[in-house]
Formats: sequence, C-alpha cells, structure tokens
Amino acid sequence: MMCPRAELILGHATGVDIRERQVQVATEDGLLTVSYENIVVALGAISRTLPIPGLADHALGFKTLADAIHLRNHVLRRLEAAAAAPTEAHRRRELTFVFVGAGYAGVEALAELADLVRDALRYYPTLRETPEHWVLVDAASMILPEIPRSLGEYAARQLESRGVDIRVSTTLDSVEPHVAALSDGDRILTSTVVWTAGVRANPLNERFGLPLDERGRVKVEPTLAVEGLARTWALGDGARVPNLATPGEFDPPTCQHALRQARRLVKNLTGEPRPYRYRMLGQVATLGRYKGIAQVPGFLLRGFPGWFVTRTYHLYQLPLLTRKLRVVADWTTALFFRRDIAELGMLGHPQRLGS
Repeated sequence: MMCPRAELILGHATGVDIRERQVQVATEDGLLTVSYENIVVALGAISRTLPIPGLADHALGFKTLADAIHLRNHVLRRLEAAAAAPTEAHRRRELTFVFVGAGYAGVEALAELADLVRDALRYYPTLRETPEHWVLVDAASMILPEIPRSLGEYAARQLESRGVDIRVSTTLDSVEPHVAALSDGDRILTSTVVWTAGVRANPLNERFGLPLDERGRVKVEPTLAVEGLARTWALGDGARVPNLATPGEFDPPTCQHALRQARRLVKNLTGEPRPYRYRMLGQVATLGRYKGIAQVPGFLLRGFPGWFVTRTYHLYQLPLLTRKLRVVADWTTALFFRRDIAELGMLGHPQRLGS
C-alpha cells in the first residue's frame, strides 16, 4: 500500500456540498455520504476534441491506459487485416496510420508504434513488399513546440529518416470510414486515425459548484486553495495554477507540475500554506527504441543518451521500490529478447473519444 493510513472508497462522486462539507459517492452498495475537513479536487483532464465531422465516430484517443492498450491492439490487428487483404490498395490502407497532434503524446506514440510494427512485420512475409505509411499532422509550424527548437528539429529528422510523413501547419478537416481529409486537400486512405491534439479539464468540475475559468479549470490561489472557498483545494491538469515566475501565465498540464503540486499541497494541509513555485527541471521524450531527446539543466541530449535519461526519469517517478525493481527487470530482459507482439485484448476498453 502506498497510503497505508488512507481509507479507499471505490465509487463515483456524484455531488459535493461545499457548505456542509460533504461528498455524495455512488458505490456498488448504494449512495454514500462522506464528510470531510478538507477536500482536494484532482480530476485531471480528458482528450480535447474539436467539432470535426466524424472525429468521435472514427478516430481513436490516446489519454488513458485503456486507450493505449486499445491502440496497440488496433495497430496489431491492422497487420492481420493487411495480411488477409485481397488487393494491394487494401493492404496499403491497412498499413497507413495518421496521428493528429505533434506534441509529446503524438510523437512518442507514433514512434513507439512504428517500432512495434517493424518488429511485428517479420511474422508477416506477405507484407514485405507493402510499405507502411505513417503520417503526423499538426496545426503548428513545427513538431514538439514545447521543447528547444534544436531538439524539435532533431526529432523531426529522426522521424523523417524512418519514413514518417510530417504535415505541419495542417489540420484535420474530417474523418470518414477509411478516409482522413486534411486541410491541405489530401484525402488519406487509412483505417487508423489517432487524435492526440491536446487535453481539456475534466467536465466533472462543472458539477461541483467550483469557480472555473473559460477552459473549465478550477481557479486556485498560488497556495493551491480554490478561490473564495475555505478548506477546498485543487491541483493537476484540471486546475488553473498561477505561475509565479511568469505573471499572468498558468502552469501547463504536465506530469512534473502535478507531482510537485501534490508535494506542496501536502505541506500546506499540514502546516502554514505557502505558494507553489515551479523551477524547470527539464523535459524528456522518447522517439522509439533506444532513441530520445532530453533537456536537463545545462544539457541538450539526443539519441541513446536522451532515451536513457527519459527512461531514468520515468523510473524515478514510479512509487514503491518493488515497482521500480519490477520495471527494471522488465526493461533489462527486453534488451536481450525480441519485442512481445501479443495482443492484450481483455484489457483495452477505452471510453468513446469525446465522452
């Protein structure tokens, strides 16, 4: 147990009475009312969708663990479909993958899945003459705009060297069954459109009578206290936290902020509240197997060093020593054996995109 003194209640919060300091929770045994002294709202974010025709019906999301497993299974099934396809055009369609959104999520997902497909294709001899087609689409003028330009350009070169078709300053106009229509006029035949174009605050914030901004984020003070409400706190992707280093700006929805806000909030709950202050520790991303980029204080790392720093950072953030050791063991064995390409069919049950 990570929190041995905590009481875990499995259920859905259906309402909050701020004045009476009570939360209504729907459990398997019925409705439960929980009283509290302090409440922390940390509902996170969901995929940010746009009113694009066909997006919710024909695109896949990439926000939760279930989304990731479902996407992996879907991609592996495309290989099966391509191997059984009656025509070359049909095979090309099944081996075309379109990712919309060239931030961290889109770039890392595409790079990892491209490596997975290349490893898996050795088991499909009939597909050796059919090329894969990976397309990365973004409205911005470059990929990974959050990181230093030199690292973003390196990432683009790495992806292009592996045959990835990068379309910047381009948007998705519509999605039809087996067609992705882009703003540059291209209509791409594909069975896979992945939407990774940002996140938005969890709409459940709207149910609880909290002060929200125009993007649905809970408004908080620098101490992470909700504006105008006593003993009410919020943090993470669903909170609008002032960035004291840049007046008028707010913290972006990143893992670094969420983890460090949580540590600050623990101290504020148990002592004198102090403002959350952020100092950039760096930014990291993987570009497939053994390749990555990392910005750490004083260094810009590329290739294997960037990949190693990225893996090390993720390992450091895992809770519990036992989990760290299990992950290290798994990563170590992966160095000596071929990639596991089995589907995880019973695990990937994502919500519908936009729900």
